[in-house]
Amino acid sequence: MFSLILAAASLTSVASQTVQYYDPQQNGGSMLTFQDEPLNIIISALSSPDVLTDRGIINYGAALGYGDDCLGIHLGGPQAANLGDGNGYVNQTQMEVGLEQISTNLSTSQDYSQREDYGNYAIGTCLETLIGGNHYRVFRQNGSLANSGALFLAASTEQPIVDSHNIIPNGYNLGRDQVVAEATAGVISFSGAEYTTTVEYVSGLLPPGSEGINHNISIDGMTAIFTVTAGTVS
Repeated sequence: MFSLILAAASLTSVASQTVQYYDPQQNGGSMLTFQDEPLNIIISALSSPDVLTDRGIINYGAALGYGDDCLGIHLGGPQAANLGDGNGYVNQTQMEVGLEQISTNLSTSQDYSQREDYGNYAIGTCLETLIGGNHYRVFRQNGSLANSGALFLAASTEQPIVDSHNIIPNGYNLGRDQVVAEATAGVISFSGAEYTTTVEYVSGLLPPGSEGINHNISIDGMTAIFTVTAGTVS
């Protein structure tokens, strides 16, 4: 059923690749967003193609326990990233539709943001908005200079709304590691699809320390590389 829905939807095409990703820094890009937040997770282009589509990353996020902003209301300014693929800095486009409302408009988006849903996909992100929690932004590497199709995530743990959703101490490392723990908690599933994720940590893409990092929050310099295999629930 999930495969049929994917085939029927208008989705961003993903090039067939033999590389996990291209280092953005090789073509003048950065592993930090324009706002200096680390891109600390990469979903490898060697993942199942369905995962790398617009519909796929939303469904995978739901399986991890993440959804759109509370009632579709987006708080805070968008971020941008330059993945060294020739597209330059691409501004963040928040998801405006739910899983059952995917439209052709979504296929023109370059990146998304998802928030922890605390176990309730429909309204759980409203709780995250109030009390804080984990969230991540997603950017796709698909320009003509580096068309891997890999997805770069900026994950972090943020404070409650009364504290302006600032990042908690060590929030970039903690945000990344929470997503890793959720992704590797066995086989996860949502809406008829199931996912198995393997993760490796690599150094050299991000510099350790706090220099140049938003809020002067230190990071360990490690990037988690996800390879996600998708299937249908048996």
